[in-house]
Amino acid sequence: MVIHGSLVAAASVMNLSQPATSRLISTLEDELKLKLFKREKRRLVLTPEGKEFYREAEKILANLDDLPRIVREIKDGGTRTLRIVALARLANSLVSPALARFVAENPEQRFSVDVRGHRDIEQWVAGRHYDIAVALTKPCNHPSVIQRPFFDTDAMAMVPKGHPLELLESVTAEQMAEHDIIALAPGLRPRFQMEEIFHSAGVELTCKIETTSSVLACQMVVEGLGVTIIDRLAALAVDESRYSLLPLNPSYRLQFVLLFPPGFEETPATKSLVRCLSNQVRESLGEHAVMTSDTD
Repeated sequence: MVIHGSLVAAASVMNLSQPATSRLISTLEDELKLKLFKREKRRLVLTPEGKEFYREAEKILANLDDLPRIVREIKDGGTRTLRIVALARLANSLVSPALARFVAENPEQRFSVDVRGHRDIEQWVAGRHYDIAVALTKPCNHPSVIQRPFFDTDAMAMVPKGHPLELLESVTAEQMAEHDIIALAPGLRPRFQMEEIFHSAGVELTCKIETTSSVLACQMVVEGLGVTIIDRLAALAVDESRYSLLPLNPSYRLQFVLLFPPGFEETPATKSLVRCLSNQVRESLGEHAVMTSDTD
């Protein structure tokens, strides 16, 4: 019903009557001891508990949808598809060029790549929907996810070319607060980090613009809409000639990690991919990155 928009549409897809579908919902609520739906203006809408249940159930159902592909690969006796997920801020500047290296080493290896947000990436890996994830900030909040350090780098103030802050050697939170700030939406990890930077400096964080996308935040900086805090890799997603990166004062370290599903067993393909990702970080960031991975 959530997917199809109404009880009538859901009943039609399942070839059931509307009353029968309603009874299925009631039975599920009774078994779970949760109120999943409430009626608003003659429509059923998810309760907060229902939304949380749907988010978790969606991950399980996504894995079920993947079963035909897994069975097909087993029957064909071919190489299993390597499933990769990354944050959007790392997809273009890190994952894509690293995969070019990976293909050169593993020309026959099939793989898929998804992009997901900070809120979901750990849960999807925990559900074994992916084999490897490139994520930001440790520790991981999900106890069953296997986490490995990847690399550390400094957070930077990103300002458009010609901006008054561009003349400084480093930037404080107080100096940034004098200008329009572009921030990630509340609840996202980059927002927590920005809040921590400002709080530590005793400065109130007041954001003129909020977005759920780090890449979009960078693009808005180059368009002259404001300033933000970002890492060097994410900034590579936009035109380098249109912005400047300045060190924060005091500095703030960002920690990137690799996440693996519960029960993960390393394969030649995953080992090769980790190596390609590490080499790409070294090439892109050089001395600005400290590799923290114990796998090379």
